[in-house]
Amino acid sequence: MSTDHIVFGLAVFLLAGMVKGLVGLGLPTIVIALTTLVLPLTEAIAMIALPTIFTNIWQAAVGGNFRTIVRRQWPLILPLVATLYLTMWLVGQKGPNWAFIVLATVLVVYSGLGLLRIRLHIHADLEKPLAPVIGATSGFVAGVVGVPIIPLMPYLQGLDIKPSELVQTLGVVLCATSLTLTVSLLNFGLLDGPRALVSAGAVVPALAGMWVGQQIRLRLSVEQFRLAVFWALLSTGLYTFASRAL
Repeated sequence: MSTDHIVFGLAVFLLAGMVKGLVGLGLPTIVIALTTLVLPLTEAIAMIALPTIFTNIWQAAVGGNFRTIVRRQWPLILPLVATLYLTMWLVGQKGPNWAFIVLATVLVVYSGLGLLRIRLHIHADLEKPLAPVIGATSGFVAGVVGVPIIPLMPYLQGLDIKPSELVQTLGVVLCATSLTLTVSLLNFGLLDGPRALVSAGAVVPALAGMWVGQQIRLRLSVEQFRLAVFWALLSTGLYTFASRAL
């Protein structure tokens, strides 16, 4: 990575941290979406390793429901981390060309659901049988493109979870995801010395952005910013489709 790439990446982490601080999610999605415009996918995934761990630990620790969330979500978390590691071993470390199509699809679907305000409502009886399936599918997506938001996010948002607890639930699940992703990157040689230094350096702007986002949340309309984020992700996904098709 050149100096320009590193500076661009750090600026992206500042922006993505602000989004996460404001709406509770989106750091890896935004970082992957924007940095892959100038960097290979494997480089972008390596950059998010350490910042996602620190920001998700922060988010998982706040709320007072950690044990309750782990007891409820372990049928989702275990298949997710296992499939994530297996996918990284089989295909993720090779950075396949079709991974960009998966990334573009994830961005378009997720942003489309957000813009259309489509929210699933999952009955309590379906949570246990669905959790392992959602976990395994999300683990595959995360292993290929570095972010597990589809189908993880629509699933969690469709459960009967209080808004305040949902933010901490996202932190717990994504913390397990980011830890597994980092271990996979280390084991497969994708997070070597130089990449680890860049990823470690990105922790500072990510945490700073997250703090700024939390402060903005107290003053501005989260709804307006949320819509702007979804439009940005949709545009990036469509651009990714177009650039790969040409």
